[in-house]
Amino acid sequence: MLPRIVLRVLLCPSQVEAFNVRTIYTGTSLESSKKMIRRDKKRRQMVADYEIEKLRLKAIVKNRLLPEIVQKKAREDMAAHPRDSSISRVRNRCVLTGRPRAVMKDYGLCRMKFRDLADHGYISGLTRSTW
Repeated sequence: MLPRIVLRVLLCPSQVEAFNVRTIYTGTSLESSKKMIRRDKKRRQMVADYEIEKLRLKAIVKNRLLPEIVQKKAREDMAAHPRDSSISRVRNRCVLTGRPRAVMKDYGLCRMKFRDLADHGYISGLTRSTW
């Protein structure tokens, strides 16, 4: 039997209700955590939408063979993009709790949830070291 935490990630919303899976308490306000996760998803989508255009404009700005007027227009166009379309505004977050710090990129989990799942043997291939 999988723990409730893993079930919450693997199941769609209708299945979550059917299996009576609770929402995980993280020690922070759950609503604010959900809000930050939604905001981060929105930012990721904006980055993906504007990525090609930003790369094109960057290439124009860096090309010293083009006239200064063209480069200036490209800089203005880049500045006109929404602020959230910048990749530097995206934050890695834990997929279970939404925690922004100490997230392991390979697993998408914060250190506490990673350790909890690893201790119970729910992450395949991981064992605690013993000697």
